[in-house]
Amino acid sequence: MAKFDTDWTDNIICPHCGYEDRDSWECGDGEETFETTCDRCGEEIDVVRHVSVSYSSKKLEAHND
Repeated sequence: MAKFDTDWTDNIICPHCGYEDRDSWECGDGEETFETTCDRCGEEIDVVRHVSVSYSSKKLEAHND
């Protein structure tokens, strides 16, 4: 039985068949944890969405009004 890398990936990877869902961001209605069905093999899978937040800042430009 094949084992697929399914932890901390950029897209959902089916643990049953290894299919990579390239539209993963559309799954789960924004929920952190959800169930979905693999588009290739039809098996049900549990998914945890990991979200990382980062920020950027810069000085405001002077306005000459």
